[in-house]
Amino acid sequence: MAEKDLYDEFETITNQLNDISKKVSLLKEELSKTLEENEEVKLENQNLRSHLEKVSTEDEDPNGNKLSDSRLNLENLYLKGFHICRPLYGARRDRNKEECVFCLQILDSDNDSNKKKKKIN
Repeated sequence: MAEKDLYDEFETITNQLNDISKKVSLLKEELSKTLEENEEVKLENQNLRSHLEKVSTEDEDPNGNKLSDSRLNLENLYLKGFHICRPLYGARRDRNKEECVFCLQILDSDNDSNKKKKKIN
């Protein structure tokens, strides 16, 4: 009777080892897939960073300050002949008259804040 118990115990351990072996194989495959995805993400991240650097250098004003999208939009509107100040926002500027002091103040205040940010960094 002891031999039968020993044989059954041996069968149980063999089955457990087979199950563990299958699980290890599945984990190995999953690890390989994860490592491949990780490398793809690293490459994509690197490409996005280089693209972002390229785009951000294109969005600089003549003084070398980086401009935000909203700042660029305001500046473009002003250059196209529209007011960007609160009192006259969206109204056409008279090109024969002097520049709008309020609009220029908005544009200059953004430049000043960019300079302060640069000094802090």
